[in-house]
Amino acid sequence: MNRIFCLETEWDKSIQDLKKKSAAKSLLEFLENTIDIPYAFRQVATSEDFAYYINHLNHNSYSAYDMVYLCFHGAKSAIEFANGVNLNLSTFGNKHKKLFLNRNVHFGSCSSLRMKEADIIAFKQNTDARMITGYTKDVDFMTSFVFELWLLNAIATFPRYTAKGIMSKAMQEMPTYVKRFGFVAY
Repeated sequence: MNRIFCLETEWDKSIQDLKKKSAAKSLLEFLENTIDIPYAFRQVATSEDFAYYINHLNHNSYSAYDMVYLCFHGAKSAIEFANGVNLNLSTFGNKHKKLFLNRNVHFGSCSSLRMKEADIIAFKQNTDARMITGYTKDVDFMTSFVFELWLLNAIATFPRYTAKGIMSKAMQEMPTYVKRFGFVAY
């Protein structure tokens, strides 16, 4: 059974509005209610919050979560927290060996995978991820929401697909989004 482990940033950097609802949670609820994909979800504002929750993946009780969905502001080779701190993906991968063992990891963040292919492959190997997906360009919320709904459903529906298979399916079924977002799969 597929399960999604999702961490999402607080999107508004200027004020922490506690009344603002999650953008990712509605997508996760839709997937759970329509195709029965359970999820674990937390919003994080700082790198300390992120470190605390991402390390839950090391515990046996989270071993069934085979999809990791990270929703953040992004920059070249990094994710960005609400407090403006960037986390370099290569540095993170070097420090967290085997964290994503046999998991599919999607970076739902602008330009985070705009990095050398060798660096993405090294990140994948260091963390032992099964597949890494994300964007090399900036994305807008509404259309990326539609694409990520498609993507998470495709990964859940076709769990044996490799990165090459997901990329081929995306090119076939969602070519406009692939091009517009610079979507990549490794």
